[in-house]
Amino acid sequence: MKKILATLLVFGIAANAAFFAWQLWSSPRTTQAVASTSLLVMRTPGGLLEVSAIKSVEQFDRTTDHTIYGVPVGKTIAQIRVPAVYRYHIPLAKEWSIKQTGNALLVIAPPVIPSLPVAIDTAKLESFSSGNWSPFVGTKEIALLQKSITPTLATKASQASMVSLQREMARTTVSEFVRKWVVQQPQWMGAKTPKVLVFFEDEPLGRSAAPLLDEQQ
Repeated sequence: MKKILATLLVFGIAANAAFFAWQLWSSPRTTQAVASTSLLVMRTPGGLLEVSAIKSVEQFDRTTDHTIYGVPVGKTIAQIRVPAVYRYHIPLAKEWSIKQTGNALLVIAPPVIPSLPVAIDTAKLESFSSGNWSPFVGTKEIALLQKSITPTLATKASQASMVSLQREMARTTVSEFVRKWVVQQPQWMGAKTPKVLVFFEDEPLGRSAAPLLDEQQ
């Protein structure tokens, strides 16, 4: 009986050893890429990064001419004033390629995109109508004018003048975002935080600097 137990014990030890050896051999292996001194990879969770906001009081006007059998009989003027907030964001890719040059980091960020629809404060919306026919059609004219607010603001948010107006605010936000990531990296612990230079893909400097990153890929 003792010989049988001893044999079973030896067999069990051998089987365990074989199992762990098989696990070690067959388990997936991971490798960690080492970033070069000139190209860094910044990982982000994805999603959107809000980079700027512009507050404005917008005014909308609508004038309707009234006629009877082609004869002008007056007009109705409708007007709406409402506070609006234009917000802009950039999409966060899972990885950003950043070029290191000395103590500076060159970042080419995606173009800034307006967050739509543009937010308005309906609690502060002011409207009125005037004209001889206003008591009869003023409410309808204001309602028609109000329907035009969302598409009108969306068009304005995408205009080059608005994108240009917020660009420096957006650049500062992205710089702070990258700098916060940088100071958490082991290679800069206790070292001077590098200067972050941010360009957007849709601006001339961004288009000319993008090849610098591509050369390092």
